Amino acid sequence: MPLIPALRPTRLEAQPLWQAGQPSPRTARRLCDAAALATAAAFAVPVGELQASSRRSPYVALARQSGMYLSHVAFGVNLSAVGRAFGRDRTTAAHACRLIEDRRDDPAVDAVLASLEGSCRALRRRLAAPVTP
Repeated sequence: MPLIPALRPTRLEAQPLWQAGQPSPRTARRLCDAAALATAAAFAVPVGELQASSRRSPYVALARQSGMYLSHVAFGVNLSAVGRAFGRDRTTAAHACRLIEDRRDDPAVDAVLASLEGSCRALRRRLAAPVTP
């Protein structure tokens, strides 16, 4: 019998970033930040403008509303967390989602949002998959 027991390689358990249901507040904030970055790039608006406390121009407001919409629809973050991440109230986030849904009748807006939504959903699938070392 050997003096030193054989060491078995330890296997790290693969864990998804979040289970079914709502992500943690920290994860929700990061998902909203990811949506804000994607939206800012698509609309050519600085990220700081999306999270500014004032309303800004109508174009920036549209970009902010789109970011809120993507956070809620593509990432599944609840409206309270979306509102907090964007420096707004949950009712403002809900209003933004309704406005963007109505604006999707415009083919140009729908094309941009469909592209962003597809990218965010793909990122969500990758993040929800177990991480293996």
